[in-house]
Amino acid sequence: MSTLTGNTTLRNTRRLTLRGGRHLLLTALCGLTLAGCVSSGKYDALLKEHEALTKEQEALRDTNTTLSQTITEEKNVSKEKAEQSARLQAELDAIKAKAEEQKATYAKLVKELSGELDTRKLTIEQMKNGINVNLTEDILFPSGSATLRESGRDVLAKVAEQLQSVPYQIIVSGFTDNVPIKASLAARFPSNWDLAAARATNVVRLLEEKKVPAIKLVAASFGENQPVADNETEAGRKQNRRIEIRLRPVVMENEKENEKE
Repeated sequence: MSTLTGNTTLRNTRRLTLRGGRHLLLTALCGLTLAGCVSSGKYDALLKEHEALTKEQEALRDTNTTLSQTITEEKNVSKEKAEQSARLQAELDAIKAKAEEQKATYAKLVKELSGELDTRKLTIEQMKNGINVNLTEDILFPSGSATLRESGRDVLAKVAEQLQSVPYQIIVSGFTDNVPIKASLAARFPSNWDLAAARATNVVRLLEEKKVPAIKLVAASFGENQPVADNETEAGRKQNRRIEIRLRPVVMENEKENEKE
């Protein structure tokens, strides 16, 4: 009886021991599981943070690229503006230089031809784009003729001295009044245009004889067109019968070649 009781007690003790061991094992496993869950959560959080930082870096990289492109474009624009400004300044300087040159040429003509100006043999007018030297018919030609008077040749010779070195195209234009050509002259000069053309051509020939470069010289005829005074009066008609020598600031081809050399 005593032995049976002892065996029973031993079996119960083993059962309790096994149950306690199972409990401890479950507890340990649960602890391990919980520890694993916490580590996974932290990893996910770190992963998300890493992904966020990566995206932020990519965004910063894109922003940096955009800023670099903007800076490059602005530099290009600034360069273009600087080049444009330099070109405009060069053009302005060239215009100023031409204006000063024209002013100096005008002053020299007035000084050297002051005697002719005082006696009203000619007038000199500074234009916006050039200089006009105007000579009246009675100084240069007899009425109805294209042959130069000696007094006219003398005046033109002095003018030619001043025109030899001027950097201008020289346009010699002939003008008349509106009185029709007389029948006695019609065979030689069918119209006022023909008379004005012959006079302008003869002036050009004389200037060329006096060493004014032929490449600069141009002869033109306007006839009775473009009057400067009223043709209804004798005084007005006298003013309209004239020769105009226009100094036009145009660089001629031979001068361009000289500049290249």
